[in-house]
Amino acid sequence: MALLKRDDLIKIIETCQIKGQDEAIIRALMYINLGYPIMLYGPPGNGKTTIAEHILRYISGGDNYHRIEATEGMTEYHTIGGFHPLSMSGNPELSKQFVYKDGVITRALVESKNLLIDEFTRAPTTAYSGLFMLLSTGKLPLEYREEILMRPNDWVLIVTANLGDEGTFKMSAALKRRFIPIFVGYTSRYTEEKIIRMYTPDLDPMIANSILDFAEETRRLWQEDKALPQGLSTDGVIKMARYCDLSISEGLDPKTAFTDAAMHQGVVIADETDYVSLQTVNELALKIASRL
Repeated sequence: MALLKRDDLIKIIETCQIKGQDEAIIRALMYINLGYPIMLYGPPGNGKTTIAEHILRYISGGDNYHRIEATEGMTEYHTIGGFHPLSMSGNPELSKQFVYKDGVITRALVESKNLLIDEFTRAPTTAYSGLFMLLSTGKLPLEYREEILMRPNDWVLIVTANLGDEGTFKMSAALKRRFIPIFVGYTSRYTEEKIIRMYTPDLDPMIANSILDFAEETRRLWQEDKALPQGLSTDGVIKMARYCDLSISEGLDPKTAFTDAAMHQGVVIADETDYVSLQTVNELALKIASRL
């Protein structure tokens, strides 16, 4: 039996804060209906986490789901659990004792709650050995409890990942195969134009077009020329529009406002250790600003 019906799919899309990602959301919901765990992946800043939270909030009836953000130091202790020493206790006898502590995946199963693991590839694969077992067999053995937990049929797991990003770990092929990858990429210019109008209705259309030109060109430099590690995200477009709108309202000329905003976001999307990368976005900002 499907977890979500057609009316649910429509409502989830219509109420989602992230616009222009309908295709990705529909694919994710279809696979969730089939019982598969979902991996939303793509360049940062395009709404993967917001989409995942929106879906889980709808399915779980509010914030009644577990969430964890992966880090470089995360281990299986954080995901599955294990023995936890009471070493901070002021009682010498008590400090020698150990207690059981469940990890977030275990708590989700025990409490029958869905789960979001954000920034999945920020943690090493070793942190997910128990999860691999759960997704492979439907069972999670807990050695410290001498218990085996079963994966519920209607349990929803969503993870987000910036695949290939700096500071991320390479996933094993076996673990990656356990997820359905759903790409959340850059949205269309038309959608981002509407978003700019929504956030900054009084912004000069020439400035808005310059921001969109800057975004498109950075994405081309990333995808085609490999001159940048990423393109400007939709989040970056919104930040540029809001900064320009505020700066111009306070008396700054439009050309300077745009140049400042573009150079600020240029540092975000460029490789800060590579002078050529920084120079590329700065020259692009000045080139587009010269048209204003």
